[in-house]
Amino acid sequence: IAIQASLTGHLVFSTLHTNDAPSSLTRLIDMGIEPFLVASSVSGVLAQRLVRVICPKCKEPYQPTANLAGELQLKDGGTIFRGKGCGTCKQTGYKGRVGIFELLPMHETIKDLVVSRAPAHAIREAGRKAGMKTLRDDGVAKVLAGVTTIEEVLRATKLE
Repeated sequence: IAIQASLTGHLVFSTLHTNDAPSSLTRLIDMGIEPFLVASSVSGVLAQRLVRVICPKCKEPYQPTANLAGELQLKDGGTIFRGKGCGTCKQTGYKGRVGIFELLPMHETIKDLVVSRAPAHAIREAGRKAGMKTLRDDGVAKVLAGVTTIEEVLRATKLE
């Protein structure tokens, strides 16, 4: 019904449980929707994950280990933050949550890949070449901005 509504000019928002934006397109096909219908009816896909926010009351700078910095391809010598734990955050170092996002617009290359039933990794690569920022990319930006921790981003994006 959602695909039919989209094809008749209605703006449709829906949800799917997938690991990332490109996997949503292949999931629709796996659900029995013809690839040409997916390509012509979907305008874009937004994936999201929630990560915990560093507690502002006990936030402190630190130097990550080389291993952690390497996991997220952080520049050497960069200072990032973590929460040491306090009464405000019940000794967790975190207070609240924030989203990390990945937006995949349906440009012609992506549509062609969908029609040809390309796997999610090929769609992801084409999206990245066109400038798509992945969940991990957005997470790293939030680590560098002092919003969340490396560990949170790795937890939320472990499949990338």
